[in-house]
Parts: sequence; C-alpha cells; structure tokens
Amino acid sequence: MTIAESPETNTTIGATHGDDSLLAAIEVLAGIPGLADRLHGALNGEPEQLFQARIGARLVRAGLSIEESERVQRVMQALEAASTWWPAGRQRVQSPADLAALATPLLARREQEELHVAVVDGRNGLLGLHQVYVGTATGTSVRIAELLRPVVDGGGVGFALVHNHPSGDPEPSEEDLRLTAEVAAAARLLDLEFLDHLVIGRGRWASIRSQRPTIWATTAAPD
Repeated sequence: MTIAESPETNTTIGATHGDDSLLAAIEVLAGIPGLADRLHGALNGEPEQLFQARIGARLVRAGLSIEESERVQRVMQALEAASTWWPAGRQRVQSPADLAALATPLLARREQEELHVAVVDGRNGLLGLHQVYVGTATGTSVRIAELLRPVVDGGGVGFALVHNHPSGDPEPSEEDLRLTAEVAAAARLLDLEFLDHLVIGRGRWASIRSQRPTIWATTAAPD
C-alpha cells in the first residue's frame, strides 16, 4: 500500500462549493433562523475562519450576541468531533493531494501548530483524522508513542501525519524532518505503513515524502 508522490510544494486548494451548505447546516444545528446569512457577512465570505481558535470573539465583534456565538462554537466542536469517526462513505486517501484537501480547510488558518494523524485501512480508506498535539506558534514537543496510538487502537494498517505552520510557509523545518525520520523508524518496527507527512501552510502545502524520499528508505535521521 503506497501513496502516490506529488510535486514538492503545491498551490492553493480553493474554497469548496460546500461553503453555503456548511453555513446552512450550522444555522439548523444552532437553531437560529437567518444565521447562515449573518455568518457569511461576519466572515466576509470566508467560512473557513470558523475553524479558528478565537472565532467566538470575532463573531461578537461582527454583531452576533454572546449566546449566538457560543452556540456556533458548540456546533463547530460537535462537527469536528463527529468527523473523526463518521462511518458513511469512507474516503480514499490515494495521494498527498487527497489528504491535503481534507486537512487544509481544518488547519490552514489555525493560529497554533497542530499535529494530526490520518489513519487508513488496507485499501487507503480513511478511518479517522485524529488531533494528537496542539503546540504554540513556534512548535510542539512530540512523543512517538502518542502519534502511533491512534493507528494501533483504531485498527489501522497505515497512517500519515499532517501538521500546520502558523507562519503560512509550508517548507518543512529540520525539526519536521527529524520527527518524520523517527516516526518512519518506529512504524517499521510495528509493521505499519507510514504514507507521508504533510505540512499545511496558507494556500500551499508540502509533502515531505516527495521532498525527502530517502527518509522512507532508511531509519537514520536526516543530517
């Protein structure tokens, strides 16, 4: 089981046609008539901002009441929790672009660095996308065992790592490369397929496997 390589750094993944549907769903779940139009105006037509950590304060500044803002945040939290186990229509992760399309709306505008593990079955069907670490704007400390636990516990055959750079620049750092090498070595010991490690920026993303394929051929950390 492999994941196809792609160009090292990739360009913008545009807004999806589901933006209006997302706002309409939030309106229904929040139980606030007319909320979708108000959110569209408050977010300047950029619904992906709903995934920011401090979106509540912005919504209040844009005219929503504190109660309305709190309802929206609860809906977003519920949607994020549901997305990690939703069983219908399991999505196939056939390429880095497939994974980036899933992760970019979630991570591109986050103000803190987050590290997620995408767990797949033997046919590259996505079993779940699990948040494992939330750090600061300058990085996070990671334990390899914590990264692999969702794969083992979820019965996964393979996995990929995805994290964001709050700076917006997706170029992998030396720390990113070292972590990738350590995870690759641990995955070999557990007979798990380590598909890739994506870095999400703002409007761009990078595949470490495409840039540094030798990491997957050796257990040695990069120079």
